Amino acid sequence: MRLHIHHKYLWLLIAIAAATSGCDRRKQGESGDMSPSTGETAPDTVSDKASGTASTSTVASASTIAPAAPSAASPGAAQLNAGDISFLNAVTRDNEKEIATTELGMSRGNAKNKELSRMLNGDHVALRDEVRALAPSLPTPEEGTAPKELSDLQGEAFDGRLIATLRAQHEEAIRMFTFASEDRTLSAPVRTLATDTLPKLKAHLSAVQAAGTAE
Repeated sequence: MRLHIHHKYLWLLIAIAAATSGCDRRKQGESGDMSPSTGETAPDTVSDKASGTASTSTVASASTIAPAAPSAASPGAAQLNAGDISFLNAVTRDNEKEIATTELGMSRGNAKNKELSRMLNGDHVALRDEVRALAPSLPTPEEGTAPKELSDLQGEAFDGRLIATLRAQHEEAIRMFTFASEDRTLSAPVRTLATDTLPKLKAHLSAVQAAGTAE
């Protein structure tokens, strides 16, 4: 009987010791030093998990950002009205005639008129490209032809007629571009083209007039 009581108290003491040990470990976990269940350091575990979550979120958000769409704005995208088209068609037609005239002057004129024609030709070819960029939907212009009376001449007669033809062509172009630059029914891009081209046309006319005086 005495031995039985001893064993009973011994089991009671073991149970109390186990309970006390569990409380100590839980307290350590609550203090942030150790995990209640594993004994690992709690703050490091939480920090690693939080860091991993934030990193994944950042990568995901960066990979799902769509690239910026390219701008559709360009000279060729300008909305042209009926007046714009009419003006640009007239410019194209007359400009091709001037290009043909200067090409003839480059091949048949005297030395000074060849140089003059070369300078004018470069600017008028550039104008052709500007019109195409502004209105790419316009049909490709037909090749221009120089006035017949000019193409039938040679020598001094040709040079005299060449200067008179270039003067008339540029006077008409200046008149047309001046009107277009002030015409509020035309779109802004077309008025800008007219305004920007006028100084070149006026410089051409001055050069042609100077060449005629020197003849």
